[in-house]
Amino acid sequence: MKIGVIGLGTMGQPIAQRIARAGHEVLAWNRTPGRADSLPRDSAVAVRSAAEACQAELVLSVLSDDAAVEGVLFDGGRLITAGVPGLVHACLSTISDRLARKLAAAHEAAGQAYVSAPLFGPPDAAAAGRLLVVASGPRTAAERIRPVLELLGRVQYLGEDAASANVVKSAGNFLMAAVVESLRDATQVVHAAGVDPREFAGIVTQSLFPTPVYQYLGGLLAVRQHQGGVRVPNPFLRGAEQTAATAAALDVSAPLAAHVARQLSARAPSPTGQETPTPPMPQ
Repeated sequence: MKIGVIGLGTMGQPIAQRIARAGHEVLAWNRTPGRADSLPRDSAVAVRSAAEACQAELVLSVLSDDAAVEGVLFDGGRLITAGVPGLVHACLSTISDRLARKLAAAHEAAGQAYVSAPLFGPPDAAAAGRLLVVASGPRTAAERIRPVLELLGRVQYLGEDAASANVVKSAGNFLMAAVVESLRDATQVVHAAGVDPREFAGIVTQSLFPTPVYQYLGGLLAVRQHQGGVRVPNPFLRGAEQTAATAAALDVSAPLAAHVARQLSARAPSPTGQETPTPPMPQ
């Protein structure tokens, strides 16, 4: 299959590499030139524009957020894939359900199919084909591209509504945001009480929550607290904010999501005034 890949960042690059190595013809585009240099040259071509990457049977967009997706895929309000009948576009980005519905409507008007397929997992899982892909959209299109998505990991289809996968992705990231904040508060309390936060993290992640997510985040927060309270940013804030927004639009009470989103938006700097980038963690 000829596949366009738009976005060669930390997730897009290993995804494009894996698809190209499986024998598909890849048309790769990234805003920053040179990111396609590591792709297999016998099956991947760096193209000059995102529109050129859309001259394919399937387009995978792997961009950072709503603003990036809209900025790249809509040129002056016009969908850049228009004019390629029968194209399937799978958006692997973490975007809002609002944008997913806009993309689905625009593709339908252009005689194309749109599938939301956000990803759960870090870049190394993408490279190894161990992601969880949650997909929603027209069943025929989702089944047509399933073999490609399965190169990335396990695929779970959630139904015809393209926005369903994005609601699930945001809800999952909201849970991760809550994990970060609850671990942060608990670690600060035990540290203030004179307990080594690393011992606390070991207890919690070996007995109460023996999962990779808690083990990674708990260990990271404990080490930073032990080092003097160096702040760990919460990379999942967007999920809390989006889940709260979706709940409000559906007139559903989600007080914890709203609380986490408000608390994170208003959080004061750490006591040390320090903040360091968070190493890669599960997406």
